[in-house]
Amino acid sequence: MGNIEFPSKEWAEIFCQKINENNNYRNAAKGWKWPLMFKVSSLSNELLKKFPSGSIGIKLDLFEGQCRGVEFYEDSSKGSADFVLTATFDSWMKILNGELNPVTAILQGKLKLEKGSMATVMRFPSAAVELVKSAQAASK
Repeated sequence: MGNIEFPSKEWAEIFCQKINENNNYRNAAKGWKWPLMFKVSSLSNELLKKFPSGSIGIKLDLFEGQCRGVEFYEDSSKGSADFVLTATFDSWMKILNGELNPVTAILQGKLKLEKGSMATVMRFPSAAVELVKSAQAASK
């Protein structure tokens, strides 16, 4: 991991930027028109000192393969989106480190779709993989 810590506002902004630099995502996400929020729960003790709510939200305004903006919530209950994906901090780290594929994570229940249509999400498996690649790029 680089100097930018996940999860943080800075990381979220770089993530949005990396999505916009990812042409494979742009092509794979044609037809996706909904904001998406990632929730991070079960924070480490270190992170709990910074984020006492215990659950962080990163909301991306995703539209037709672009990230039009990002919001970072120190308390995920303050934010909402059409699609909400939630996972523990450890699961997110495994996804970011490339140890866990996002589609596998959903099938194993490690990544939960808290809100939104699973059928819609499953129409965009390659977009999900490209989003993870952009997240990995933000973490370097």
